[in-house]
Amino acid sequence: MGYTTRSNGSSTLAAWAVLAGLLFAWLSCRLGEFRDVVPRQGPKEAAPAGARLTPEELGYTDDVLDSDLLRPMPLFEQSAAAQGLRFQFMAWGFNHAGALAIDLHNANSEGTVVVDLPAGMVLAPAENRDLQNLVLREAVHVQLQPGETRRLEQWAFCGNQFHLPPLASEMKPTGWVMDAPPSQGGVWRATLPYETAVSAVEGHWMAAKLVAAVAA
Repeated sequence: MGYTTRSNGSSTLAAWAVLAGLLFAWLSCRLGEFRDVVPRQGPKEAAPAGARLTPEELGYTDDVLDSDLLRPMPLFEQSAAAQGLRFQFMAWGFNHAGALAIDLHNANSEGTVVVDLPAGMVLAPAENRDLQNLVLREAVHVQLQPGETRRLEQWAFCGNQFHLPPLASEMKPTGWVMDAPPSQGGVWRATLPYETAVSAVEGHWMAAKLVAAVAA
């Protein structure tokens, strides 16, 4: 009797082992088919040089494009390349007279180059997107003679209240002009409804949203 019980138990275990093996093989087959059907997603391609930045790249929500806050402007990098203009924008904090340093060089041996930067021009950090955008307070108009190099220092506002201040950071043109009151408070009031936050200041961002909701 004892032998029969052990035999039946062994048979049952063997049957379950076979069933489990078949189930594993079937799942493996289906998983392989699923991998073939679902396209592999690689890293997102970076925007080409001179392209207009997206709201996400600017640190804003997509609905900022439905407002009148941002207006497209001619792509500065493309026009500079066409004229032989070399340039660099560097951030040195925000909301002071030297917040934005602009280095310009006319690489042409013949012919002048005219540089026009509109008030409200938005510049973004070239690499670290946790840093703040800068918004030019006043328009810039410069004419460079052949081979001439010039350095300008301009007042610029912070364009992201809930990002980190840019300091000794290279900036790049975004292809946008911001239509906001020409003051730091005015810019922050205009951008608040569309702001996203980096982790370092997310608590302050949530508090600001709560205050704005209560005051509404």
